[in-house]
Amino acid sequence: MKFIVHAILTLLIFLNVSQAADDFVAVVIKSKGKVTLTRPGENRTWKAEKGMVIRSGDRIETGVASFCAIKFLDDKSLLRIKEKSECVVEGKKEQGRIDKNIFVEVGSFFASIFKQRGQFLITTPTSVASVKGTKFWTLQQRNGPTTYIGIEGLIDISNKGGRILLRAGQTGIVKDKNTPPIARLTNPDEVPLEEEGDENRQFIEIEFRDADGKRKVMKIEVWKK
Repeated sequence: MKFIVHAILTLLIFLNVSQAADDFVAVVIKSKGKVTLTRPGENRTWKAEKGMVIRSGDRIETGVASFCAIKFLDDKSLLRIKEKSECVVEGKKEQGRIDKNIFVEVGSFFASIFKQRGQFLITTPTSVASVKGTKFWTLQQRNGPTTYIGIEGLIDISNKGGRILLRAGQTGIVKDKNTPPIARLTNPDEVPLEEEGDENRQFIEIEFRDADGKRKVMKIEVWKK
């Protein structure tokens, strides 16, 4: 009888661990300052530290002068979360891939998608951005517009008002969920730094013409001491 009870308990523990593992979608690879994580259905708030596993439905919040970076488990895509930002990370595992949806509430987010294996969506109060093989910023004001900044690749932005395809070097602005997204050229000054702690990094742009007379711009990274 004791053996049967022990076997049942072992099976239940195994099933609980397996079910929890199915919810694992990402891992924290960097955390600075006040970064908290709240799991769905729990009142407790955890300190998000390097190595912590992110489950589907986890809510991440960063404080002032804080920063967090997470890496997804299937294709190693990165999401960098800057200070004073809030989001919920959702992921659905299917056939070795994770379909990802980042529900952005407020703040600044930088996504780097590499060898994409699953769907990658950014959902904001105004719109949904669907991406493939790209790098881009999502800037969300609280109770305000959403700004997308394309760095590489393409971003499909849509809402009830319409749809646009945002390219590298363009900025997309969505006023609200009923107003069509618009696109314009990006002003380099409006692109945030990728990580906290880069305040001393600056870029110098040098304009020149190549052998064919075409205008080129060289971007040089410099550091202030």
